[in-house]
Amino acid sequence: MDDDLKRIALDLSEKGDAGKLYKLIKRFIDIEDPFALNLYSTFSLTEFGESEEEFSKRSVKLKIQASENGIADASYWMGVNHLYGDDVPQSYKEATKYFERAISQGHTHTKFTFGFSLYYGTDGNPLDKVRGLALLEEAALEGSEGAKNELQVVRGET
Repeated sequence: MDDDLKRIALDLSEKGDAGKLYKLIKRFIDIEDPFALNLYSTFSLTEFGESEEEFSKRSVKLKIQASENGIADASYWMGVNHLYGDDVPQSYKEATKYFERAISQGHTHTKFTFGFSLYYGTDGNPLDKVRGLALLEEAALEGSEGAKNELQVVRGET
């Protein structure tokens, strides 16, 4: 998908217009475009007749495929799913795998949240202040307000 179509698709997604979104991205789903697959993982339409369980399975499958093909947001959400056991078995190891992938794919919010977890040793992560601080700093440089605020706390500036 080109950038203009991606912007239109994201706008439709944010507005909750799943019907129009599906019509727009259907041809890209058919060719397994990772961006389209990730968007498609976020909604179902009544005409699909999917049960919640069927939607959940499809959503996870598509997010995994999108993650493996470079979509940082899909990697982040698969990490979240594994962290909390949403639609997949709860696993800190799998969560870490997906969060590390999202970081390598440039996902700023993951740098903040995973950096926070490493800095404080939460969410099943071993305490790693050096790496945690480095990720928080990267996220802050990329514009994460949460990371900027947390760095102020860490540095005793608040």
